[in-house]
Amino acid sequence: KFVFSIDEFQHVLKLFCHDISILRLDLRVAMEFESQVDEDTCSLDKIPEYFSTKYKSVTSAKVAEEGTYCIHLANDAKWDNLSVSLSDNSVILLKRETLQNVTTFKPHQQPITGIRFSPIDSNLLWTSSLDGTVKLWDIRSEKCEKLFETISEDNSQSDGACAKPLTSFDVSINERILCAGTELVKSYSFLLFWDIRCTKPLGGYTESHDDDITQVKFHPTQADTLATASTDGLINVFDISQNNEDNALTYCMNNHVTIDKLTWLRTNGKYERLSSITDVYSLQYWDIKDASPLHSFTRERIASAMKRKLPEEIYLVSVDMLYEGDDPIILVGSGLDNTNCLRTLKLNLSKGKLQPEGHFSCKQKQCMSRSSLYEARQDSYITAGECGIVRVWKPEGNSMMTKEPVTKHNKYRKKPY
Repeated sequence: KFVFSIDEFQHVLKLFCHDISILRLDLRVAMEFESQVDEDTCSLDKIPEYFSTKYKSVTSAKVAEEGTYCIHLANDAKWDNLSVSLSDNSVILLKRETLQNVTTFKPHQQPITGIRFSPIDSNLLWTSSLDGTVKLWDIRSEKCEKLFETISEDNSQSDGACAKPLTSFDVSINERILCAGTELVKSYSFLLFWDIRCTKPLGGYTESHDDDITQVKFHPTQADTLATASTDGLINVFDISQNNEDNALTYCMNNHVTIDKLTWLRTNGKYERLSSITDVYSLQYWDIKDASPLHSFTRERIASAMKRKLPEEIYLVSVDMLYEGDDPIILVGSGLDNTNCLRTLKLNLSKGKLQPEGHFSCKQKQCMSRSSLYEARQDSYITAGECGIVRVWKPEGNSMMTKEPVTKHNKYRKKPY
């Protein structure tokens, strides 16, 4: 039996009413948020006026069953073949023009973290995985031609060795050097190097990043220049011809948030610019010689340029450039819950603004695009994502455009140390 004074009872009653009012406010805010719809901020008939280039889906292929995602896309040097990695750890080879399935195989038992064709031989495909290996495949025979492992001594392992999970990789333009980045392993994140003619690591960098490596990107024309990014927010540029890590680290940029994607961009005849897409879908454009980005855009600014209502529904797919001297083009999506919106924005470098550029039209349902390729020769995009569909887009009026079929498919100098 409890006895309260009148004052105590009134105090408890006030607290109770206060809690009820807060609960009502929280419910009202939640209901208002749920009632928000991801939609355009302008009328539908204004979209072609703002986004003047219309891309139509001309070919598509269902390459995965429901619940299996497309993760990575890669093209060979001639754009004859494509490869797509799936969330079930398999890789599918497709003909670029028809998306006909050439072959399907499973290169790893653990998640695939990267794929790319050889820059020299279109019959060779590279893959990396969290299993700690990079493999070079002959796609004609589906045979692993070379295996690169990240085994290191570890007394805690019963077999005396453990693999470092690989998160990203790349090969130099002359295909002499392979570099792969790892997850954080015992307080270290590794950038490991191999001479492709060998199978043992040449050495590695361990001091330039202190969290998971997210991107490894060799320079498009300089075999000894390498850009890397990490969950630690740093973007580093190395000259790997130098004989140690301290000398190799040439430039360092701090983005302060996790970088998901890096892209080398060309200006004034040189690849000295980088774009970075972050895990919170912000965008930065860097001169590698500067400590701060030349241009930076939040998700809110991107949503405004895209003419969409909800910034939290915006995601970035890629940054591309049609030709040297052109402004970069950003492929952006809106509607994480299949609201069927994909557009391009131009980064006007002289004004530092994002401007509407193109919109995408498709009769079929679209899901979030996880990867894309851009072929400047045809002004054509290839996308793949959570629906398990690979899709080819071309500008409306393109002479090569056809009716859309949907096919169901069951110089190296010194070792870096």
